[in-house]
Amino acid sequence: MNSHSENDIALTLDVDWAPDFMIDFAAEILIEHGVRATWFVTHDSPALIRLREHSDLFELGIHPNFFPESSQGTTPEAVLRHCLELVPDAVSVRTHGLLQSTPLLAQIMDQTPVKLDCSLFVPHAANLRPVEYQWAQRTLLRVPYFWEDDFEMERTTPCWQLRPLLAKGPGLKVFDFHPVHVYLNSRTMAAYRSLKERAPNLSDSTSEVAAAAIQSGAGSQTLFIELAKYLGETGRSLLMRDIYKQWQDSTKPSEQSRADAK
Repeated sequence: MNSHSENDIALTLDVDWAPDFMIDFAAEILIEHGVRATWFVTHDSPALIRLREHSDLFELGIHPNFFPESSQGTTPEAVLRHCLELVPDAVSVRTHGLLQSTPLLAQIMDQTPVKLDCSLFVPHAANLRPVEYQWAQRTLLRVPYFWEDDFEMERTTPCWQLRPLLAKGPGLKVFDFHPVHVYLNSRTMAAYRSLKERAPNLSDSTSEVAAAAIQSGAGSQTLFIELAKYLGETGRSLLMRDIYKQWQDSTKPSEQSRADAK
């Protein structure tokens, strides 16, 4: 596949059972700036319907939780069934907690229409590009991502400005945000822990309860807005399905050449 330029950027969000007001908050920022984004969905809610109303901007993928005691199901098969009930036409997946294995990837290829996996996290890495994962005569396109808000909070020197991140070098840059951290403008996990103390079940929290946990200064929300403005101005935001189509288009000539050589 052709190497990606430093201008190839994709914005993704892991819904992670966030309440609707947090999902709507992040979505409204993207809509305001006309930014396309891929949402990895964990659960059903009215906000999911609202995201679908903006199919020109938003792609919905699945975010299966394969960990024990998952609310999505007790087996990998059940979890995948649950996720496909939410997004029957899903093309992309990112696993919750990045839990993955050879058998799980095989099940995803066997049991779902998913063509692309975005569960490979390589923080702040340059020269990233999609890679073909071939297994039993099937191919899953694996797209690595290089930035995630909750991981950034744990770094010794977290970066909440866009310019230094774009200066990391050439290659595909996939960002991952969580609606809860965007809403709270989290720069440390203290904001999230504070909210969980007030609302142990995140999906039950209200904007009034969450208000006390919002952090000031540079954080997930300020970077999210900065990135949304940049992508709105440049028009460079890619969906996962765009990346998959780029890969498809790039492989067609070589496949034709092989056919001609026979």
